[in-house]
Amino acid sequence: MSRLSRSVRLLQNSEAALISAIEIYNKPAFAYREETFAILALNAWELLIKAKLLSVNNNDPRCLYVYYYPKTKAGRPSKKPHVKRNRSKNVMTMGLDGCLNDLEKAGTTVPPAVKKNLVALTEIRDNAVHYMNASPLLAKQVLEIGTASLRNFMELGKLWLDLDLSPYSLYLMPIGFLSPSAATGIRVSSDERNVISYLASLMTDADDNKLSDYSISLDVNISFKRTSAGDATAVIVSNNPSAMEVRMSEEDIRKRFPWEYADLVRKLHSRYSNFKENDKYHKLKRALASDPRFVNTRFLDPGNPKSSKKDFYNPNIITEFDKAYTLRK
Repeated sequence: MSRLSRSVRLLQNSEAALISAIEIYNKPAFAYREETFAILALNAWELLIKAKLLSVNNNDPRCLYVYYYPKTKAGRPSKKPHVKRNRSKNVMTMGLDGCLNDLEKAGTTVPPAVKKNLVALTEIRDNAVHYMNASPLLAKQVLEIGTASLRNFMELGKLWLDLDLSPYSLYLMPIGFLSPSAATGIRVSSDERNVISYLASLMTDADDNKLSDYSISLDVNISFKRTSAGDATAVIVSNNPSAMEVRMSEEDIRKRFPWEYADLVRKLHSRYSNFKENDKYHKLKRALASDPRFVNTRFLDPGNPKSSKKDFYNPNIITEFDKAYTLRK
């Protein structure tokens, strides 16, 4: 059996670290949940970025090494760089920031929202020693930052290294399942208050681009409504005339189908290296137009199917175009 390349081995470790982060976060009882998630999630990101850096450098491990210039006997810095080693004499490799810088120097762009999301996770990790249990205020921030980080990881992992995480059910258990009284009369230390304020400032600076694949944080809101088990009904979109009717408001529909045609085309051009508005594209779009999961057609006169109409698109339609086009590297 041939030995796996360094980049593939790091990618596998990255995947394992991410799965561990999610499993620990979703445990019913875990006192150091948010802090541990941040530590493992950052570990997963560092390994992913190192795997990508190796792949663009033909798997040459020297691209990860930390170098320094020792002083000569004359007291001047050496002209020849030396590899820095740790206490056990193993070669030291760069941290997350150094790898990000070198990756961009090599021509791979890291989206600004991804970098800010990693700054937020790093702040949580670096301050973890100052508090034992995160308050509900900080816990909600970690959930929103962590959810965005998970989404970003899946997108870049697929784009950079064809990492397929579809076999896993990847989600973070919402904080909404905590008792509502948990957020009453919250008292936080000055250190934790500083972290909460800093993270809030990062999220305030978020780029509100509805076409972006990447986010600094994702707002998570959970609401509960009483219902009896017998009345609880699963709802799916269906053209079956005998299906139970469910009414949605105009606002609900636009939230599910936020893209106009121009938005869809801009997204496809930016996402794929071989996309063109040709017969192939229009044939695929026509095939998807009949699927109510992806396209909602609004008529100027709802009672007249011959009246002027306009299509709106659900962002999930991208998954279908992914099967036909090549993602930009």
